[in-house]
Amino acid sequence: MKIRILLYRCLLSILVYAGFSLQAMAQTATWNSTGTGLWTETTKWSWTGTVPGTALPDAATSILLSNGGTISLKDTTQSILGLTMNNGRLEITKDTSGGILGVGGAIVFGSNAGTNSFITVDGLGSEMNKTGATQFHLGSSGTATLTVSNQGKVTSSGTIHVGLGNSAGIGTGILNVNSQGQLITSTTFILGYRGNGTMNVESGGFVKSPNGYIAGYGQDANRVQGTAAVKVSGTGSKWEVGPLFVGHTGTGSLVVEDNGLVASSSTTAIGFYNAGTATGATGPPAPTKYGTGTVTVRTGGQWQSTGAVSIGTTGGTGTLNVASQGRVNVGGGAGAITVGSTGVMNIGGNPLLDASPLAPGLIFAATITGGGFYDTALNFFHNDITGDYHLTKTGLSTGEHVALASTLNVNVLAGTTTLSGTNAGLTGTVTIGGLAGTSARLVTKHAQSLGIGQIVVKDNGTLEIGQNVTTAQMNNLMLEGGSALSLKAHATGGEFAPRLNLSGWLETLVNEGEKITLYLSGTSAITNPELYDWTFLRAQQGIYADVTNLFEVVSDVPGFYVFQREDTLVLGMNALVPEPGRVFLCGLGLAGLGLRRRR
Repeated sequence: MKIRILLYRCLLSILVYAGFSLQAMAQTATWNSTGTGLWTETTKWSWTGTVPGTALPDAATSILLSNGGTISLKDTTQSILGLTMNNGRLEITKDTSGGILGVGGAIVFGSNAGTNSFITVDGLGSEMNKTGATQFHLGSSGTATLTVSNQGKVTSSGTIHVGLGNSAGIGTGILNVNSQGQLITSTTFILGYRGNGTMNVESGGFVKSPNGYIAGYGQDANRVQGTAAVKVSGTGSKWEVGPLFVGHTGTGSLVVEDNGLVASSSTTAIGFYNAGTATGATGPPAPTKYGTGTVTVRTGGQWQSTGAVSIGTTGGTGTLNVASQGRVNVGGGAGAITVGSTGVMNIGGNPLLDASPLAPGLIFAATITGGGFYDTALNFFHNDITGDYHLTKTGLSTGEHVALASTLNVNVLAGTTTLSGTNAGLTGTVTIGGLAGTSARLVTKHAQSLGIGQIVVKDNGTLEIGQNVTTAQMNNLMLEGGSALSLKAHATGGEFAPRLNLSGWLETLVNEGEKITLYLSGTSAITNPELYDWTFLRAQQGIYADVTNLFEVVSDVPGFYVFQREDTLVLGMNALVPEPGRVFLCGLGLAGLGLRRRR
């Protein structure tokens, strides 16, 4: 038995040695022209090792271009073992049928630091096809640009790194796919692994990959964090991808605009991390690295994710911007967007970056939910002041409501946003207004649109209760100086409909000289409004401080004022005075006071 094992090990050693020997014996062809020449010009190649009978590179040849020259491959099919470029150009183009280059081993463009490589695959019938499991590096330690255009095609069965980068993070890869060019890979696709990666898919370009990592992967021992930027722009431009990570361990961005499309067939994470000991590392565990990811969908761009979308849920920082009729589709409208403790979602502009609000985008999802205990944020910073924008799957009043849930904090910072359905599971804070010089309005068209968290209405903010809402339910309400409520009076008088019913408390924060405005509509239809008063707000846990003199009523009929009666706010006319004066007037038996309805 021992003899058999020994013989097996000896045989294995011989085979391994033979394999290395064969690899070492493989020939290398170096391009020796500093100008432009055709691939098929035999005098342009210098050889190390065996020279094939054709004197041209073959399937056993690795080629090297490093002298700044240009190799032109046109209307011919060539197969090689490996391809390395440091300085120079490789042009795979067509005059009639197109050039085809097959590579059975590794491809390294931009191998050495400080070098520049340019690769073009252009025209119908022009292709570069990489087979085998070895990797495809675009920008290893140097800079490399690959352009696939005019129905040219690149395929790879090995992992593609765009901006691989070295251990110091140096290395830049630029991938341009345009004018119906195609890039298709069947394995891992990473942009900005340790270096800097850029991908532009434009003018009908098409990219397909089973996954996508935009900035970082995090498996090397020193955890160098890469950077990456992807743009998909223009009608017909498309990236089909499986699981998508934007800002995996580095800083990554994805922009989808001008009717471009990104279609993910799985889940998406914006702002991710990698922790634990790196593959093959020894010693103590490598430090955890958190990524920063930003996705912007605007100007008619579309982003589809069949699986759930998470934004900053694992410690990485994530931002999703949806503006100017950009469309985000999650699970065909049945999926969820989760905003974590380090995540932000902006509808319209980004209030931290954009000088002014932008037009809103559309969310085709069932739920936007909070995935953390603090700082989860959904910001509305858009320029629609007509009230037409609704948080529905179509953005219109006729669309299906997109529910808000859990610890999500909602900030209405600019524009008019209408909530038309229930958000009974929302426990986060809803804040309206607060930006100087910018007005914000939140309209509720459902009794439970505001959830069960705290509502804060700040300066330049207005909370409007829709006229068809009989009783708007909420928990705590804070009204600050310069804020406003907007209500519609019931034409028959009596108790106000709609009214605000607080299960918690009402509090005000008003500085000297400031007011809270109550916009009151529908009063012109009321006959003899001076004969009635209306209870329009009840706070079951009480009203903090006397708010009687803090309100200013704006109405089509003058003379209304607000006074406090225990745990309620009441609207009356100047012809009537607050109690106990009313009791005295009643004692005088004034006509008509018996018609007064009070609560």
